[in-house]
Amino acid sequence: MGFCDCVQNDGRGEGSMTDTLDAYLKAALTSRRPDRQQRLNHIGVAVATDSGNHIVAAVLHASPAFAAGLLRGDRPISINGAPYHPVYSFNPEPPALPEPDQRSFRLVFERSGEQREVELRPEFNNLLDSYRSAVEPSVRQFGMGNKVVGYVRLWGVSRNANDLVMLQKVLAGFRNTSSLIVDLRHAAGYLAEEHLALFRPTDQSDYYSSPMALIIDRTTTRHAESFARQLAILDRVTTLGAATPGGFHPDLTVPWPLASSTPGDPQFEAALALLGGLI
Repeated sequence: MGFCDCVQNDGRGEGSMTDTLDAYLKAALTSRRPDRQQRLNHIGVAVATDSGNHIVAAVLHASPAFAAGLLRGDRPISINGAPYHPVYSFNPEPPALPEPDQRSFRLVFERSGEQREVELRPEFNNLLDSYRSAVEPSVRQFGMGNKVVGYVRLWGVSRNANDLVMLQKVLAGFRNTSSLIVDLRHAAGYLAEEHLALFRPTDQSDYYSSPMALIIDRTTTRHAESFARQLAILDRVTTLGAATPGGFHPDLTVPWPLASSTPGDPQFEAALALLGGLI
């Protein structure tokens, strides 16, 4: 399984995209030029390939796919009766550029060997902005007896100062939690010292000081992987999930193969159980 991780130029000087969502995301991450942060119609999923078939690898919180009930492991089959394609089911093929499409689309997908159908309407955005917009909707708090465990998924963080303010606001909302799960799977964007300062002792006095569990896997790369390595130095932080591409192995290995039919999210459930035993 894997993603094409490249951007190609077709001679028009605008940096034409390949036919993968990952290429659009990488272009938004690596260039501040608006013509390389091309917006497109999409439903808010990361997609991998399995034996030539598409498979949902992740679903952004508050996205059209999330609202429609799509889950990791679902296999999209068709859109409005035509074979599903992550990009071209909702956008024209090059050299035409994507334009907003407000139509509703009928998606047929397979889950656990059974075909299902949902109707959804894509959003028009550059993918990094969609990842950034998914962070706050991911926030949850779970009661465990008389304790509360917080959860946030850092889908996307940019260098924009507004993103740091957003994370400060999110962490302030966890002030009364006993522990916190920070999910770094599919994390995109920029995480650096100013973000680490929200989670560890520095000259800044206001930081999250309770036990934490970090969920990592093969999609935790670059800035997110470095972020996890630096937080893992703290005694109150436990990492779990699967090894990152850079060779960072979690304290607790919890497999979750993409093709697994296991219901729920075993890595998240393991993090919740771990913190339940710590607090």
